[in-house]
Amino acid sequence: MLVLHLVVPVLLVSVVMYVVLCFRPGITERDFIPKEKQGKKQKHVLFVTAHPDDESMFFAPTLAYMAKRADIAVTLMCLTKGDHGGQGEVRKKELIKAAVGFGLTPESVLIVDDANLPDDPRRIWNAALVAKAVEDVVVVGDVDAVFTFDQRGVSGHQNHIAAYMGVKHMALTSQRLKFRAINVYALESVGLARKFSSILDTVFCLGAFVASRNSLMFVADLQGYSMGIRAMAMHESQLVWFRKLYLVFSRYMFINNYAKIN
Repeated sequence: MLVLHLVVPVLLVSVVMYVVLCFRPGITERDFIPKEKQGKKQKHVLFVTAHPDDESMFFAPTLAYMAKRADIAVTLMCLTKGDHGGQGEVRKKELIKAAVGFGLTPESVLIVDDANLPDDPRRIWNAALVAKAVEDVVVVGDVDAVFTFDQRGVSGHQNHIAAYMGVKHMALTSQRLKFRAINVYALESVGLARKFSSILDTVFCLGAFVASRNSLMFVADLQGYSMGIRAMAMHESQLVWFRKLYLVFSRYMFINNYAKIN
């Protein structure tokens, strides 16, 4: 009974906080573009994912936010074409359709097709190879901020973790970026209970956001959530029953928290 008295208020507070943040998004807005580049008319943000559908399943609230910013151009870099089940060509087309749903152009979707970076949960990618691929895009595109997975990869998938390791390697060791202002952020992984608590995780997300001045938090309102649902619907080859449940219960469809890497 004591547990019930403690849990119910926390859940109610989470719901109220989520509603407030939907109507007052400025509460959690922080600059993620380096100060040196604040004056740019068109900022450039890069998302680095491992598979087609990662952008919709994990980064939807952030992408929905970026779609509202006329001063931000987004590039989506996917490190594989998702060929683990032999559907790589199909999934490439699905990814482009999903990206368009987030307001991106087909030209802003970069899909890496490298035999050394296979879509395989048992293979650990070479961090330097990933770093080099991402670094080339960052330098050529004058990227201001990069978003990717963290060291746990949200789902624990080796390819997600390798994406993080490669981006981190680039951020900390690249000589080409040594004198370039760039911010790099990793999407926070949480435990199973929080992962599938939908908007009920809001109070914990807000706590983590307040605790660190370098953290970011993006909250999808109903319009942003719908955008994520429509984008995921483009991945028809992957939309099996458990992923449909994921769209309802996963907090990653509603909230993204990031920690700064560099």
